[in-house]
Amino acid sequence: MSANNLSELFSQRIFRIPDYQRGYAWGEKQLSELWDDIDEIPVIDGMLKKHYTGTIYLEETTPSQDEKWLSSFKFFNVVDGQQRLTTISILLFELLKVTKDGYGDEHKTDLITTYSVKANLSGESKVYKFSYSSTDKNYNFLLNTIFEDEKIILQNNSQNQYTKNLSVAKTFFRDKISLLNDAQKELLFKKITNSLLFDIRTIEKDLDVQAVFETMNNRGKPLSTLEKLKNRLIYLTEKLTNTEEDKTGLRKKINEAWGKIYLSLAQNPEHILDEDVFLSAHLSLYRKPKAPTFSEKLAEEKVFQMFCNKPEKYDLEEGVKEESVTYKKINQYIIELSKAAPIWYQIHNSKSKIIQKILILNSTKEVKIFLLSVLNQTSDANHPLFSNVEQLLFRNTIPNIGLMSDSTLATWARSIYNKEEIIDEIIQKTEGLINTSISVPNIINGFKHLFTYERGTKGFHRWGHLKYFLFEYEDFLKGKAKETNNKVTFADFEATSIEHIIPQHFSTNWHSEVGGFTDNFTDKDKLGQAQKVLLNTLGNLTILKNGKNSSLGNKSWKDKKERFRTGSYNEIDISKHDTWTSINISERGIEMLQFMQTKINGLTFTSDEMKKILFYDEYIIKVLNN
Repeated sequence: MSANNLSELFSQRIFRIPDYQRGYAWGEKQLSELWDDIDEIPVIDGMLKKHYTGTIYLEETTPSQDEKWLSSFKFFNVVDGQQRLTTISILLFELLKVTKDGYGDEHKTDLITTYSVKANLSGESKVYKFSYSSTDKNYNFLLNTIFEDEKIILQNNSQNQYTKNLSVAKTFFRDKISLLNDAQKELLFKKITNSLLFDIRTIEKDLDVQAVFETMNNRGKPLSTLEKLKNRLIYLTEKLTNTEEDKTGLRKKINEAWGKIYLSLAQNPEHILDEDVFLSAHLSLYRKPKAPTFSEKLAEEKVFQMFCNKPEKYDLEEGVKEESVTYKKINQYIIELSKAAPIWYQIHNSKSKIIQKILILNSTKEVKIFLLSVLNQTSDANHPLFSNVEQLLFRNTIPNIGLMSDSTLATWARSIYNKEEIIDEIIQKTEGLINTSISVPNIINGFKHLFTYERGTKGFHRWGHLKYFLFEYEDFLKGKAKETNNKVTFADFEATSIEHIIPQHFSTNWHSEVGGFTDNFTDKDKLGQAQKVLLNTLGNLTILKNGKNSSLGNKSWKDKKERFRTGSYNEIDISKHDTWTSINISERGIEMLQFMQTKINGLTFTSDEMKKILFYDEYIIKVLNN
């Protein structure tokens, strides 16, 4: 092991980030810390103080065919330390870009050759001193956008979370450097190239590879369990008694598998998926946990029991011990784990309406591993089984029904994944639950309790899945109107809110509508309760997109009616009424409960039962009937 400054580090080495590594993960916090560290390096007696920056683990590799002309340099894969080297390479690029002549005694062209890119005599062939492997998905983006090489063609769909992070780093350093004068830029360059010290360690075949990845550098993000597992598997591969060619091939498979996983989880730059949540979800299918699924913490414990020097000490399941680590055990696990990653991405970014609906109803890990298990067997994102599950999950949202627990879905998921049951058998089980009889009195009592809270939201506004029900009712009204165009879709779910038609804090604009109902109450103690029930019953609630109702505020029914005419199908349906009184609210609520009956097999309400659900209080119902 030797300590080198950056000038020594780059002198005879070419660095490549192999494609199995995760992408660039640093954010503004780490960038700021590195910048502050460099900025605070003191000058003592005219000399810059040295600053230890961490260990860089390298593995010697061979150049690609179009790089072999650069024969005087050694090529290395960066096994650990890629976040720091990537960051410093971007910083140096931005610093060299703005110098006119160079720094110190070296000309700009010489510095670019040393730290950025070497060109052959014709200038047409280039080798970057630091880059990704040419097979890496982000290779073209790094060279074209970050290192500004216009001759590199930028591919379509090149954006992901890692490229976003690279762009953030480039902008961060560009902005910082723009505030410096020439003397400050030269001092910064000297600090980077001469003061920063790295311990360089080259991985040999006989090295205990497990030690390489135990920790990241102190300014980097901690290693995820997924990252540590990859390197545990590499370590265990080296200890196998198989032939060298078998071990080399298995190590390559591990690297390829992790490259596939990293790219899958980071495919959506706006929503990069957590590595350890994915690992724990897959492990919940691969091994049976005591709970319905593994937490991230328990998954880490379990997976390192599966893959340790003596896994036979641990239980596979009750009465059965884990197998020893073999080529077959590692190979099978990495194949199945890497196969699951694109499906996990698909689940979280699905364009399938039924999958979107399922995850809105229930986004627990149990539900997600069920989707993963089914999609692992069939590529049909609109499989009939999903429709059955959606029906069951919706039934579960109705107070006091509760036909199916999340643990049931987790059990079905493992049965499908491990081929203990086929999907058709699970369909039969779901159909059995769908046809289970339902107690209407229990439902009445369940909705009744929604009105009895002293504080906070009351009535149907307290029903956790009211918005989902209103979206379903939106589809029903669209079909009823024989329309084909959507006004609001499930893709708008987060941008949509539940709003009161008669406002909760109504003004005199609404006196006739509210008074027509409350004036019938001779018991003044019941008056306040009657108002709350009227405002929070099902028929007085609708979905509005992008905060539309806030602009309407306490405006009168006439004003709201006009605005609702051009809104969602829920709004259009409401706007057809000339008035908006307790009678209209009750009628709409009954129509909505009639629609609810179509969503749940065997559910039938009488008119009296509907009134009990909508207005719950016997005294209020009595006044309504009069």
